[in-house]
Amino acid sequence: MMADTEREAVRRVCWRILPLLFAAYFAAYIDRVNVGFAALTMNHDLGLSAQQFGLAAGLFFAGYVVFGLPSNLLLARIGGRTWIPVIMVGWGVASLCNAWVQGPRSFYLLRLLLGIGEAGLYPGLLYILVMWAPEKYRVRMLMLMILSTPFSVMVGSLISQPILMLDGVSGLRGWQWLFILQALPTIALGLAFRFALPAGPQSARWLPPAEKQWLVSQLAAERQQREMVRHFRVVDVLFSPVVWVIAIAGTGINAAAYGLILFLPQIIHGLGVSSAMTPLVNAIPYGIAAVVMVFWGIHSDRKMERNWHAAIPAACAGLALVSCALLREPVAILAALTFGITGVFCYVAVFWAVPSAMLTGPAAAAGLALINSVANIGSFAGPYLVGWVKDHTGSFSLGIVALGAGPLLAALVAASLKPVRANSR
Repeated sequence: MMADTEREAVRRVCWRILPLLFAAYFAAYIDRVNVGFAALTMNHDLGLSAQQFGLAAGLFFAGYVVFGLPSNLLLARIGGRTWIPVIMVGWGVASLCNAWVQGPRSFYLLRLLLGIGEAGLYPGLLYILVMWAPEKYRVRMLMLMILSTPFSVMVGSLISQPILMLDGVSGLRGWQWLFILQALPTIALGLAFRFALPAGPQSARWLPPAEKQWLVSQLAAERQQREMVRHFRVVDVLFSPVVWVIAIAGTGINAAAYGLILFLPQIIHGLGVSSAMTPLVNAIPYGIAAVVMVFWGIHSDRKMERNWHAAIPAACAGLALVSCALLREPVAILAALTFGITGVFCYVAVFWAVPSAMLTGPAAAAGLALINSVANIGSFAGPYLVGWVKDHTGSFSLGIVALGAGPLLAALVAASLKPVRANSR
């Protein structure tokens, strides 16, 4: 009977909470990376160099880093169902305004504002997930939420092509329509989020009493168990060596992730693919990554192991990116890039379970935000580095090789940390 109650409670959480988290992160990623597709024609229209584009892409993460911690502390204080809609509408408006940038300065400003708006989302969604998901189901739920990342880039690639073909409609360029049509759903979703997300399991009307009692008790017991090992206060998190090491690993992985995500359309175009076909080819690596990370997350859950399931794909990703310097055939280069992107996403799907298993309450909000904010220094550095290398060498190759160092660092960190295993079932 208890097993039935548990199964039904988890099923309801999966159907009621996960789609909201997935949709929010999907919208965030669309608004974050659509600039990579816009750049195919926007850079020429605005007179942007590769380095200026890389700086603008990276400035998103300057705002993201600075406002990540305060944004998530606000979430812990006023609740996700209030704060998440506020930031979603805010960044949706900033993304919409990208359609009317006039040059580098206005582009820099709007990318910075977009980063400020999105700063609290990912750690906030992780915090909400910890509030709702029992630990032995958390990696699978986290994996399904993070699945929205490659899925959004894949879908964004497919829908960007027809949107870019609206070039000239109502006097607007295709890249302007791209920002407009991909920002409006974010604003609408932000308004709906407020009414769809309960404050917590205790206030979920769709949970029957028996299932609600089991879920609340289970989450409370897990929190008590974690705090018996160590109860982290917010100030402890800020000075914890383990939290900072995890954050440094995230810096390396994010540098590779965003250096690739934001420049991959231009890299593919540089391999001889036409502008019309580039978005379609760009979807391939993310489609493969989405499938592989699902099976990798399930395997991590079944083995109840996290560290090596993060270290192995990160090491493979780093080696794949470094190998691009030795490859000459476009198909081989695209295969190596696909391998690198897949390894990065498999790492992210598993490794975020490590800090979420350590931290509770406001410390969880602070710790996840701190790790995410520091890690996104790499998200700034990666695109800027790739753009700088391209402008100074005329090629993306050395930039991609440099990005490979990040996953190798993350693999070393993941392998050296004290093993974190999922609770047995």
